[in-house]
Amino acid sequence: MKEFELIEQYFQQQKLSWCNSHINLSIGDDCAVLDIPSQQQLCISMDTLIEDVHFPKDAKPFDIATRALCVTLSDLAAMGATPIGFTLGITLPEANPSWLNNFSQGLADMAQRYQCPLMGGDTTKGPILVITIQVHGVVEKGCALTRSGACVGDKVYVSGNMGDGGGALPIVLADPALKKAESVCPLTQHFYKPLPQIEFAQSLIGVASACLDVSDGLVQDLNHICKKSGVGIELNASKVPLSAALVALYGREQALQYALSGGDDYQLAYTAAHCENGICVGQVVAGNEVSILDGELLAAGFQHF
Repeated sequence: MKEFELIEQYFQQQKLSWCNSHINLSIGDDCAVLDIPSQQQLCISMDTLIEDVHFPKDAKPFDIATRALCVTLSDLAAMGATPIGFTLGITLPEANPSWLNNFSQGLADMAQRYQCPLMGGDTTKGPILVITIQVHGVVEKGCALTRSGACVGDKVYVSGNMGDGGGALPIVLADPALKKAESVCPLTQHFYKPLPQIEFAQSLIGVASACLDVSDGLVQDLNHICKKSGVGIELNASKVPLSAALVALYGREQALQYALSGGDDYQLAYTAAHCENGICVGQVVAGNEVSILDGELLAAGFQHF
């Protein structure tokens, strides 16, 4: 199958690629053309996912696709942005029709859910599967959530349960395609479909003083807020929310370890003087890093290098 036939058959389909109020011109030209109203700002983020680094090589193509788009859309959630479209760069070892069909259906599933159509990209052949997604979103001028506004006296919140991503990893590595019935559980479903907190984040605009999505471990990511805001954070480990599935499988101590350093949660962590939403897990203090109350726990988080 030739490149342009591949694009037309699997990616240029109505459920995956369409124009909206912001996309004036989509797949089929050298560039997509976007219309951005004068009162809005464009938010852009990119993630690259490599087989056997960010997902198992033998995972189902549908699951690979949902994970790839979800984790990148989570960056828009962290800013409080509304998705408008994404581009896809994909390197394929081979053009397998069945694989491509299931992969494109996974993309379409998330594109429809978040009304974020595919609007362009690039397809190449290479030795391993590499997926690069760039998401585009909009936010009202001056309203984007950032990492740099936390103030001493603010409280620290998370949007939901922590640790499910880290707890899922051993299961996923042992059974990448989730062929065993016992492998299909809330943890593995979260790993392959870590739904970005788009609407939740938008409710934080004007409320949160700083915000980010938790991808590399709660402690490591909260340290980014500390660095950008010039503050410290006291994290109350006993307040960090854990799912029943995680605790049942690993016990509370190991579950908490995954929550603090496991990564792949894609919940939001944010600071605010007061917030009705979310779960309070600590407070902003004078200092320059995160300190953990209620025990000495390893909290190193994921790093590429």
